[in-house]
Amino acid sequence: MNLKQINKEEILGKGKVFFGSQRWKNTLLFFSFALLASCFWALQYFQQKFDFEVPIKIQYVNVPAGIAISGKLPQEITLYVQDKGNAYLNYFRKQKRNSLFININLVTISTSQNSYVVEKAVLNNLINEKLYSTTQLKSFLPDKIEIFYSPLEQKELPVVINGTISPASGYLFLDSILIEPSKVIVFGSKNDLNNLREIQTLPLDYNNIDKDWTVIAGLQIPEGISLSVEQVKLSATVEEFTEKTFELHVVCKNLPANLNVLFFPSKVELNVRVGLSEYANLSISNFEIAVDYNNLRVRNSANCSLTLTKKPLWLVNYSIVPDVIEFLFEQK
Repeated sequence: MNLKQINKEEILGKGKVFFGSQRWKNTLLFFSFALLASCFWALQYFQQKFDFEVPIKIQYVNVPAGIAISGKLPQEITLYVQDKGNAYLNYFRKQKRNSLFININLVTISTSQNSYVVEKAVLNNLINEKLYSTTQLKSFLPDKIEIFYSPLEQKELPVVINGTISPASGYLFLDSILIEPSKVIVFGSKNDLNNLREIQTLPLDYNNIDKDWTVIAGLQIPEGISLSVEQVKLSATVEEFTEKTFELHVVCKNLPANLNVLFFPSKVELNVRVGLSEYANLSISNFEIAVDYNNLRVRNSANCSLTLTKKPLWLVNYSIVPDVIEFLFEQK
């Protein structure tokens, strides 16, 4: 047996002797009575009423987009209350997650003034909603809050999609992507607004869409700017498509009676992508390709670009081959 084993057995032996002694039992009994007495005292103490402070954070919500808050608003309100000790413990326990919400959108904002005062009575009502029924509110500070603000300039701007949204192979959007609302009111300083021409969505990446599609998209909000809405709804109607080809004559309008115009070629192909539901309803009478004599006669070259001058409103997927042709005037 080595020295370490001897010391360990000696320490264990002394420990057993100490914890089995009457002295240890008396000490243990004393502390047990002391702990029990402390518990009875704490219970009795916390049944009594006393005054204490309850700090509550303030959160300002629903700030109208058309105003700018100036100055520093109080971020905390201190309540001076009276209640029993158990209420004090409850307030202390939920202090971090308890907040007083001041809804600025509900206050009377006037462009003829530059401040609004949240009066003591309003704060009192908000505070009472946070207190237990047994709690007596004696006072609170600050007992009113003055909100200083200034009206902002505003203008209406279009919403533009930022990103890629495309149908799956063999499918198409029956119409352009619908944006709701398509325009938003933008608020800010005159200098900031002068530099804005549009409001973009947050970056989007939606591909291979093969059924009717809807998504809520956030908007990019430039620094120092606020918007009437911060999100828009994007939607598109999606359908399988087929292709249909028509051969169309090019028409010249406003041509003088003493002139003829020759086009080379005189016919072009119109290739359309159409949803299966509309395929049977589509005919050559739905289309026209026309050019205006007044535009042709002032051209510096003998060719012109072609566009559809008549088509169904919903048709967005088509191509003209060729889309540039030559022309020649001749006397009758």
